[in-house]
Amino acid sequence: MSKLPSVRDVAAAAGVSIASVSRALNGSGPVSGPMRERIAQAVCDTGYTPNFSAKHLRIGRSKTIGLMVSNIANPFMASIFAATERHLHRAGFSVLAASTYNDPQREQELLLLYENRRLEGLIAYPAREGVPRAQNPFAHFSLPLVVIDREIDYDCDTVFMDHRSGVRQAVDYLCTLGHRRIALLGPNEALRPGREKLLGWQDALVQRGIDPDPRLVCMLKSAIDPPEEQMAEMLRLPAPPTALVALGMHILSGALRVVRRAGLRIPRDFSVIGIGTPEVFAMAETPLTTLRFNLDQQARLAADLMLERLGGYNGPRRSLTVPLDLVLGESCAAPRAITRKQATEH
Repeated sequence: MSKLPSVRDVAAAAGVSIASVSRALNGSGPVSGPMRERIAQAVCDTGYTPNFSAKHLRIGRSKTIGLMVSNIANPFMASIFAATERHLHRAGFSVLAASTYNDPQREQELLLLYENRRLEGLIAYPAREGVPRAQNPFAHFSLPLVVIDREIDYDCDTVFMDHRSGVRQAVDYLCTLGHRRIALLGPNEALRPGREKLLGWQDALVQRGIDPDPRLVCMLKSAIDPPEEQMAEMLRLPAPPTALVALGMHILSGALRVVRRAGLRIPRDFSVIGIGTPEVFAMAETPLTTLRFNLDQQARLAADLMLERLGGYNGPRRSLTVPLDLVLGESCAAPRAITRKQATEH
């Protein structure tokens, strides 16, 4: 087996000292322009690859932050990764992302991996809530930790989305148009985002004097679970929904296939509000009214909390909340049984 090229080989090829090569590669001291060019050429000629693991051991820093999400293939999670990476890159950090697939065993393995790789911190969406502290691997994680959108009982910084106020605003808007039968398709209420969305739906209806009908709610186990059967059951009710608030393009598109098969047109016969980001709904046939996640703000706040911890802040845990914005499109209208004039009188 041939020997891998070393710093000594680069130095010999460039005709400089090993110390000069080290300064050029690590940015640890002054190196003239011509010398830097010779070293860069020697690196290419020799095929030298820096040993970053050894470097991390020497300097004690990897300049890398971990990001743990449920499934990076989910467009929502991919958007989170892109926004987080963008903000941390500006501060000189790389991001190592991994998917847990909501598997507690994989989650624990990833935590060990991040620690062993000498990452500097972790931004995470834990797969579970309510795990006793003694059995919770996050509670014993040794690196700085920022948790996103989960209610936890261990000591770390958190960033929440204000799902409850957002969904309350969306449902209330539909009520002002005259809707009384408003369906909700969202994530499992076993986690905070699902619980908060359900509470927001209930809040808006109660405030309008409408009894929440549990048959109009389906909280799916996952954002990639098919919602067609549940949507079809809702449309078969004696008093079916006239409007829908739904999470993400996967859930919403599945529900709308059922709505269209029933011969309902949007927004003439059926109103729709999507929950997510404008990019997720960009391919929709009708410009959607959207309850927009402010992912960039969420990523910035999470990155700032992490960077402050790495910069020496060791004070009490902090909790920040990001609002959701209702962005009006063309997918909502008054129910056909109620004229627009009548809707404004409600």
